[in-house]
Amino acid sequence: MTRDETQTERVLIIDDDPAVGTLLKTQVGATGREARLTDDPEEFLRLHREWEPTYVVIDLVMAKMDGLEVLSHLARDKSTAAVIITSGMGERVIDAARRFADANGLEIAGVLGKPHTKADLRAAFERSERRPSSTAGEEVAPSAPWKVAEFQTAFRAAVMSDELGVAYQPKILCSTGEVIGYEALARWTHPERGPIAPDEFVPMTERFGIVSLLTDRVMSEAFAWFASRERPEGTRISVNISAAEFDQPDLEHRFVQACKDAGIAPSDVVLELTETSAMQDAVRSLQLLTRLRLVGFNLSLDDFGTGYSSMLQLARLPFTELKVDRSFVSTAATSEESRIVVRSVVDLGHALNMQLAAEGVEDEQSLEMLTELGCDYAQGYHIAKPMTPEELDTWAESSGL
Repeated sequence: MTRDETQTERVLIIDDDPAVGTLLKTQVGATGREARLTDDPEEFLRLHREWEPTYVVIDLVMAKMDGLEVLSHLARDKSTAAVIITSGMGERVIDAARRFADANGLEIAGVLGKPHTKADLRAAFERSERRPSSTAGEEVAPSAPWKVAEFQTAFRAAVMSDELGVAYQPKILCSTGEVIGYEALARWTHPERGPIAPDEFVPMTERFGIVSLLTDRVMSEAFAWFASRERPEGTRISVNISAAEFDQPDLEHRFVQACKDAGIAPSDVVLELTETSAMQDAVRSLQLLTRLRLVGFNLSLDDFGTGYSSMLQLARLPFTELKVDRSFVSTAATSEESRIVVRSVVDLGHALNMQLAAEGVEDEQSLEMLTELGCDYAQGYHIAKPMTPEELDTWAESSGL
């Protein structure tokens, strides 16, 4: 059956404690949503398929089937319901279950410890409602498999046409809300396949040895746009750099020339590298990144906290910025464990004379928390989505920035 989008939101609850389950059902009803309750996993899974709930509330500790197994079934069924996890096992166990659900592709609306209040439940619903369903068209369905020659031909054609474009996501100062920079993000709309996700085409350009075409196109377009824009002193443009570029002998000269062509200085640019790529060959990275710093570029270590870099390597490499991964930022407002990680990364980065940036900021509570922890910069949907230049101008005018 297909759910009518105009009908009341549906909440399906599984909890084998009758008192807790009944209380939850009553609390859900008080929010204006329709609720059903069961203590039987088989019935829960049947109702999930037939009733198509908007939300599912899952207790972790149950006699017949634990919550993790229920989550596994939902993942296999490709559930689109937003998940609220509840348990009295403690925050670290609930957080681990949340990460398990997230890793299996389920949407997480929130986590609830036991006992919880009606306000806690409302907050979980509100967080889910604020969360965007996609990131400026980034989350698009994978296209049909490419043949190598087909992809290379199509991508080269995209680089030479307007199929390949750039979206810009503002970055702000946490302390003042002032726009301090923009991240340039590649976008590809194929004439037949439609929008192609960056997670699909970027790795393919790396695999087939043509990632430099992507880098040069993004730099050319982004730098020219940035140069034409009125901006406060200190505002910078960020671009993502692939580790597959590290073997290019003329890399820093290409980047400097791109700046000259656009009329901006390397000091106006932040080059972003992921933690994993930067640490693949520490000696090679040390040489290349130092040369990039010598000619004036700023360097950001992206997705910090998700890789396995040692403190020694982090201290040796000449990064000017650490970017806290969104997986910690998005849960820090509700997870003490994530707050500890964010606080530790902020303190570590500042001790190493780096600026700290947080991505994935989805609500005011997260931004306030980051500001209190001393984070320097923030970006995310709560601030602004990635936008075309025209959309960005409209956003800046309406927000007064």
